[in-house]
Amino acid sequence: MADGKRDEGKRTGPDATPMPHAASPARRAIVDAHAHLYDSRAVRYDIFEHRNPTFEALVGDYGALPRTQDVDDYLRATRSHDVSGLVWHEFIADDTLAEMAWAQRLAASAVVPMALVGLVDFADPDLQRRLEAYRGVTGLSAVRQHLGWDKETPLRRMAARPDFMSDPNWLAGLGTLERLDLRCGLEVFAPQLRELLAVVRAHPEIGFTIAVMGWPTDRGADGFSRWRSDMLALGRCHNSRVSISAIECIFGLGWKVADVAPWILAVIEAFGPSRSMFGSHLPIAGLSHGFDQLYAAYEHIVAGFSDDEKDAMFRGTAAAWFRIPQRRPEGSVSAAG
Repeated sequence: MADGKRDEGKRTGPDATPMPHAASPARRAIVDAHAHLYDSRAVRYDIFEHRNPTFEALVGDYGALPRTQDVDDYLRATRSHDVSGLVWHEFIADDTLAEMAWAQRLAASAVVPMALVGLVDFADPDLQRRLEAYRGVTGLSAVRQHLGWDKETPLRRMAARPDFMSDPNWLAGLGTLERLDLRCGLEVFAPQLRELLAVVRAHPEIGFTIAVMGWPTDRGADGFSRWRSDMLALGRCHNSRVSISAIECIFGLGWKVADVAPWILAVIEAFGPSRSMFGSHLPIAGLSHGFDQLYAAYEHIVAGFSDDEKDAMFRGTAAAWFRIPQRRPEGSVSAAG
């Protein structure tokens, strides 16, 4: 069964305080559950060639986004923390297989252990060919599909149509993951969470990552209540984990801790610390408050949790879920397990 009872207690949140600036304690070890590294000189990204209204509607004005984000850039941005691993996510390249090949080469030489998340379309007739190509990619631990569909705002539609999660061909493609050792991320908006819940319950053998904390779209009281109810139901599915990231995409580039805190605490209430994981969403987070203030906010919001619970949310959950390679003493990495 995918459902089960969560046994980790609810915590109360911080009061309405300004953005915290205090450094995290003693360079906390983290595994970044959601980051992007790319090189637009090596792989073409249309979003850098032309202004993309859909991408802009999702992330805000991205004119300042760097055209290249390599490991050194990432480590400079995160030097306040001890990054013991990161989860690389595809970045909607024109040629996603070429992007994956680039990422595999990057991971092989990187000083920080990396897991890779590749793009799929479960309705694609060539799905099996893509999955076969992915079988040869060292470090690939998950795939994902962008399914966000905003009924009211056409620019905020990441999918070609809204009904994939009820389409028999799409569901058959998803079912092929039951024979593979890959996690599955389905990126949806909050009004789609009940459809996602049906999918997660129907496939207990597949591990699902609930991306962008279920991507709330209605931040009013009624919207919060509906979203929280759906997240509690997903949290009872033990084949799921939740990624807390892309805060700036949900709450805007000028987000405030007091606005964000109740939502993050509700996510942790639904999934528990051992199944929740923090991500930076770099370099997009750099368009907003940046890494240090983001992680200071995370620390502030979860201050009432135990050290072990904090370690799970900042490091352990992502490390285990995405199978981050273990670092060998000389600095190179080896596969975990």
